Amino acid sequence: MPWLPLLFIPVFGAFWCLIVFMISRMGWQRLAAQYAVEAVPATAHRETLTFLRVGVANYKNAARAGFTPQGLYLTTWKIFFIGHPPLFIPWSAFGPVQEHTFLWSKTYSTHISSDGSTVPFSFSSDKLLAALRAAGVQ
Repeated sequence: MPWLPLLFIPVFGAFWCLIVFMISRMGWQRLAAQYAVEAVPATAHRETLTFLRVGVANYKNAARAGFTPQGLYLTTWKIFFIGHPPLFIPWSAFGPVQEHTFLWSKTYSTHISSDGSTVPFSFSSDKLLAALRAAGVQ
């Protein structure tokens, strides 16, 4: 059976795709139904988010945010592309932001309106908070 180790790569690839797709179903796909876009424009200032939670799925250092005056672009690393299309969320879709402090770290939570329901959204980026505040989200 010298061919058995060669099965590892396609089996692992299929398993990875299944896991990434299942993670996307925990919140990202609910947003993608309304806010999916083809690509992020080059003019958007982008940064990696050290902490991001969409729905119940955590994207620590695996998501990037792009800020524009109209709204927020969200993307994931290329290895998470299955079920995670780029998103453009207008600032008007965000609810009020609440600050949470635990020991020395601050996180912020809000919700995003999507097709008549809301998706919980938590982050730790001060730049994202400043962009939300500049857009008038309290």
